[in-house]
Amino acid sequence: MEYNQITQLERELTFVLKEEYSFYQSLYILIDKQKDMVKFERDDKLLELFTEMERCHLRIQQSEEKISGLKEKNPKLFQIASSAPEVRKLVNSIITLVKKNIGLVKENEDYLKSRHERIKTELKELQHSHKILRYIRENEPAPLFVDGKN
Repeated sequence: MEYNQITQLERELTFVLKEEYSFYQSLYILIDKQKDMVKFERDDKLLELFTEMERCHLRIQQSEEKISGLKEKNPKLFQIASSAPEVRKLVNSIITLVKKNIGLVKENEDYLKSRHERIKTELKELQHSHKILRYIRENEPAPLFVDGKN
């Protein structure tokens, strides 16, 4: 009886992990797409991407709850089922994808920080230019009156 339970839990865990693996592959593609949009300054689509990222964040929370639910049902059986070779292979693949996703996110953050600094610098330069233009305009030569005419 216990062997059947372990086998059933292992199948269930494998099914869930395959779904998660597929999800993390999709997430990688989405983050890579985001990187391209940020890099090539296609800001018009960024809001849609950030909305999709928020949905992914919620999906990750659901994933964690799903796995936690399986674990809470019977921790001892879960531990045995999670040590199966197929399960371990899927877990390692997901770990690798998560690491790649984190790397892409860091690249995006670095690029965006650099872009933010560049924009701030450009704005300061524009403000400085505006001050110079205002100063020059204030000191424009006034029309001279010659023989009482402008």
